[in-house]
Amino acid sequence: LLLGGFHGFFNSVPLSSFGLFLLFAFQSRNMDLSRAVRFNFQQAILIDIALIFPELFSSISGSAGQNLPRIVLETSSNLVFYTYAAAIGYSVISNLLGEKPDQIPVLSEAAEQSIGPM
Repeated sequence: LLLGGFHGFFNSVPLSSFGLFLLFAFQSRNMDLSRAVRFNFQQAILIDIALIFPELFSSISGSAGQNLPRIVLETSSNLVFYTYAAAIGYSVISNLLGEKPDQIPVLSEAAEQSIGPM
């Protein structure tokens, strides 16, 4: 409800999601920002990249003419959604509590290495 105007604007501008992705990518390297903000930017980028793989798998399996059973498709879609929602929820709650959200396996370690020691 509060973000309705932003959502409408965001969807009306072509390539806005790619622009936001690039903004996060460049700002995660900006040393003028605090380390926590750069870490969150980088982790958001990595979560976004991680979502490419299930989509890629579904498009490959669909284009190969292999119709997977509906139970497999629904279960995998639900797994991806709940994993994504849990990662975002954990990150938001950790930030609201003033803690660094660095307990997401693989992604947090990669974000930590990407932003460097400073």
